[in-house]
Amino acid sequence: MLAFVEAPVTAARDIPADLDAALARTDWRKWASWPVTLEETNRIGRAQVGRALEWTDQLDRPLVQDAVLLALPNMLGYARAIMLAALAVDRCIATGQRLVANAPEYAYLRTGEEMPAGRSELILPPARATLGSLRRLARTASWSGPRRLARALLRPDAVAVSHNTLLRHAAVHWGKSIGFRHAESFLGAAGSTDSPTFPDEEFAEDLARVLMDDDVAHEPFGPRAFDLLVAMIRPNLERAFRDLAGLRQAALPEKIWSGSGGSYSSRAVGIEVLRRGGRVMRFDHGTPRGFLASPESTNLLELSVSSRFVVATDEAARVCRKEAGELHLSRLRKAEILGGEGDPLFAVSPLARSGPDGGQRPRVVYAPSALMGFRQVLPAVPSDVIYLDLQLRVAEALRELSVELICQPHPEGLLKGRPHPLENVATTVRGNFEKALASADVMVFDYPATTCLWQAVCSHARVVFLDLGTAVMSREVARLFAGRVRVVKLTVDGRNRPVLDIARLREAVLDPGMTPDPMPFRRLLAGDG
Repeated sequence: MLAFVEAPVTAARDIPADLDAALARTDWRKWASWPVTLEETNRIGRAQVGRALEWTDQLDRPLVQDAVLLALPNMLGYARAIMLAALAVDRCIATGQRLVANAPEYAYLRTGEEMPAGRSELILPPARATLGSLRRLARTASWSGPRRLARALLRPDAVAVSHNTLLRHAAVHWGKSIGFRHAESFLGAAGSTDSPTFPDEEFAEDLARVLMDDDVAHEPFGPRAFDLLVAMIRPNLERAFRDLAGLRQAALPEKIWSGSGGSYSSRAVGIEVLRRGGRVMRFDHGTPRGFLASPESTNLLELSVSSRFVVATDEAARVCRKEAGELHLSRLRKAEILGGEGDPLFAVSPLARSGPDGGQRPRVVYAPSALMGFRQVLPAVPSDVIYLDLQLRVAEALRELSVELICQPHPEGLLKGRPHPLENVATTVRGNFEKALASADVMVFDYPATTCLWQAVCSHARVVFLDLGTAVMSREVARLFAGRVRVVKLTVDGRNRPVLDIARLREAVLDPGMTPDPMPFRRLLAGDG
């Protein structure tokens, strides 16, 4: 059972603001509400990233600039949540409502009392560096083969500090000798330094002003949100500064390969390699960069900490370059965007259903995204209470159809390792998405920035997408998407809850009239001819 602290929700004007407060009551769905729209949430998030990159670009102390660049992804995840919480508290008080939450930030925003400690847990925690010498040898051998293994171990062309399917594919097929060592082991061996101390209070406050949003600037919520930002910024920057100062004394390769620049340890190692004049080649993973109209995130997470950034194919690279536009940081670096020979992650998407068919009910797999807790991603997901209510309503509606329903929520997020409320609605499984996809007739998604959606459009399955307005797809991808996917657009009611049109959902799920053609996306992502 979920172990939640009791947080009473006693009246219609008491609105549960986080999942702990909501699930403490059996009737929480009656009061599900959120006073900030998804459109506002995305606007705030994108503006924060843009301002933060511009500000970082102007810093004239190299180590300070690098520390900010290292810490920004984590800090922005919490900065969005702080701005949204302050805006929500302000609006609820103005309408005579009260947000009930277990997160201490809400209490501080309401009262100005008991300032909580700043959050600094890594949103993308580091991988466990469990590879000893023999396992490192096995990893290197897996993509080197006997002919290149000795060179990859002794005189590699580059050293991979993390890996994903696209990187491994390139290591096998590009004729390079690529070694391997976890970024975490470089960081651990270098240690961190306690001197000099950083940041000073004034610097943290300067960055907090950059991350403030004008809608949250007035008394008393603006100053309280500012306090929360400063408290969060300080420990994140202190850690980044210490880690980079330690890496300056470390022996590092001149060239590294890496997965996403959103991973803290590989981001740190890459930043130091670039400072020394080395080269960092990063490989795309997850939602293909450039598919969503979010160039700020692409520049922050990948292009600002790379010399080359590799996406699945040459055509995908063209899409990514077009979407990234002119937002490269002017003084930091301008990464070259390259195409690979296809990402095996999308090539394994099945072109035929593996399970029985003919006369049986269609198997429908609903795969919602993660619940975030006190943080926010870009593009945004709905607040946890609103999103969980939607997930339950979608599952309840699908359960009433003549289908075999499987719910497969995201394995990460707030409910990782804990029971998911969807288990009370339908058969719910975690992990092994590829197995679920292979046996599905219909896949249902409600968030575009998930790898699983793009695996599904490369498969045999019919795909239904519930469009909450969380993100805009780039024009070219939107055209392909419209020809491949049944899109059900959702509106919102006065409580900012998505309105689910059950008739349209039923039609999209049960009508097999649109024969899916996965080949346009397979050519783009898997490189299939």
